[in-house]
Formats: sequence, C-alpha cells, structure tokens
Amino acid sequence: MPFSIALQRLSRLSLTLAASLALAGCASLNPFGSGDKEGGTAQLPCPQVGVLGETDHMTLLRGAGADLTDIVARAEIGKVVSKCTYNTDDSTITVDLAFDGVAELGPAATSRDLTFNAFVAVTRRFETLDKKQIYQIPVNFPADQRQVRFLKTVDGTVLPYGGTADGRIYQILVGFQLTAEQLEYNRRVSYVPIR
Repeated sequence: MPFSIALQRLSRLSLTLAASLALAGCASLNPFGSGDKEGGTAQLPCPQVGVLGETDHMTLLRGAGADLTDIVARAEIGKVVSKCTYNTDDSTITVDLAFDGVAELGPAATSRDLTFNAFVAVTRRFETLDKKQIYQIPVNFPADQRQVRFLKTVDGTVLPYGGTADGRIYQILVGFQLTAEQLEYNRRVSYVPIR
C-alpha cells in the first residue's frame, strides 16, 4: 500500500505537548464489518502526522559552542508520511510512518559517522501524551560529501479505537530528541535551512 501524504507540516509549536494542535472532533462510524481495512478514507481516517515545532532541526556543537566554527553537524527533518490499517476484529489501528531529512557536517566534525536521536510521540485528543519512543538515525558522510539525506521508517505502531472514536483521536508527532541545551540553542539562534 503506498504511503499517503501527511496532512501538512505542523506550524511552529512549543516543545511541550500541551501546546500541540488539538484534533478535530470525532464523527460516528458506520459498522466496519470484520477483518483488516486500509485507512486514509472518510470512514477509516488515519491519525494526523507531523513534525513538532522546535524539534524539526538540531545542531551538534563542540564544547560550549560559542561560534560557527564549533558546529559539528546540523540536521533537519523534512516530510512525514503515513499509512494505517484498521483491524476491526480487535479494534486496533496499525500505523506505519516514514520521515526524511538532511544532515550537514560542520567545521568542528572529527568523524564522518554520526548518530542523531529522534522520537515518535503519540498524543490523544485534548493533548495528552499516549506514548513516546526514541529511535537512532545513523548517518554516514562519504569522503567527498558534506551533506547527506536520510530516511527513517517506523512500522507497526498499534493504537486502540472503539465506539465513535477512530484514527482522528490521535496525532503522531516526530522530532529530534534534544537536550535542554540544544532546545535553548534552537530558541536562541535563528535557523537557516540546509536545503
């Protein structure tokens, strides 16, 4: 099944999930019958997906990171796409998603092999955190390249549903797992996109 394009990249949000976008209200569903059904339709909507603002990019710094010569690497997340499948026998939705991005070596890099940490968080209506998982994204820069693209897939996120609740009660957000210092840097320094 092909990935469906995500609704749109979410607007700038605060890091706290309390400020994330609220989902639209749920509509009543007709009986689904039984078995697996592909989502992404009016009757079987997939959860919204997007990038959590302020975590869509990160900068790795050497030491205190006083100036541009202290940048080890920068990375940013691009698009998020997803597909979902309803299992009407056990009232679950399985979501597969993927997101891409680009990374760039800085002048302070001492290795061409880096690992970035990213998260996938599931929130429910009224902005409550349901679950969060952290994933590693290993990136290798060939000898003649300072920029590389990456792709991360996360398959098999299982979410319950029932009654009048369907995929619209969920929102799935991705972003880089930032330290407090990295988040403060993102807020303090104007970001210039890599692309």
